[in-house]
Amino acid sequence: MNKKKNIQFIALAIGLSFSSTVFAQAPQPAPTAAPAQTAQTYPEPFDREGAKKLFETDRVKVWEVSWLPRAYPTHKHLYDYAGVYFTSGDRVIVSPQGQRSPTHTNAWDTFFYRSGVTHSEEGVGTDVLQAIFLELKEPAAQGGATTASTGLGKEVGRPNNRLITWHEIAEPGTQLQATARKYENDAVVVAFKGLKPTITLVKRGTEDKGKHTAGFDRVYTFELK
Repeated sequence: MNKKKNIQFIALAIGLSFSSTVFAQAPQPAPTAAPAQTAQTYPEPFDREGAKKLFETDRVKVWEVSWLPRAYPTHKHLYDYAGVYFTSGDRVIVSPQGQRSPTHTNAWDTFFYRSGVTHSEEGVGTDVLQAIFLELKEPAAQGGATTASTGLGKEVGRPNNRLITWHEIAEPGTQLQATARKYENDAVVVAFKGLKPTITLVKRGTEDKGKHTAGFDRVYTFELK
C-alpha cells in the first residue's frame, strides 16, 4: 500500500470513529411526563335511593333519609351536618380502606359531624334506620356563641359552634301544649307525631305561642348559629 492510500485509510478510520462517538453521546429526548392524577371525586351523600330532599335554603339542606337493605356508593360529606334518627336500625359503615364497622343506632339519638367524612354504608337487618339530616351549607357560623332564644326546650347533643339542638317531649299519653317561644336565630323545627316528621323553617326574630310545636309528641329544634 503506497503512502497516499495509507493516508486515505487513516482519515476514513478517524471519521468513522468520530461519527460513532457523536451518535453514542447524542442527548436523548426526555421521557414524556406521566399525566397528572385527578383528585378523587365522590357522589353526593344523599344522591341515592331512600333519601328525599325536603327543602333547601341558602343556609341549609334538609333531608329525610332511610338506610334500605343494600350497599350504597362511597361518598364524602362536603358540609357539616346534624340531625336526629327517628327509628332504630342497623347498618355497616365502610371506610375508604375497606374497614367494616357494624353499627346499631337507637331512635331519637341526635348527632353532629364535621365535613370531610368519607365512607360508604350498607343497610342491614329487618328494621330500616331513618333520620332527618341537616347539611349546613355555610363554611362557618353566622351568629354568636350563645343565644337569647327562650322556650325551645332542653339543650341536647354535643356543644359545637354551628348549631344548638333543643328537645321537647310530651308526657306519655299527652301532646305538647302551646307555650311561648322566641327564636333569636334561624331554626329548623322537626316535630313528630308518632314516627311522622313535620319540618318547618322558622326565621330569626320569630316569637309565637308554639305554633309549630303544639299538638306533637316530641320536637327537635335545630337553631343555626
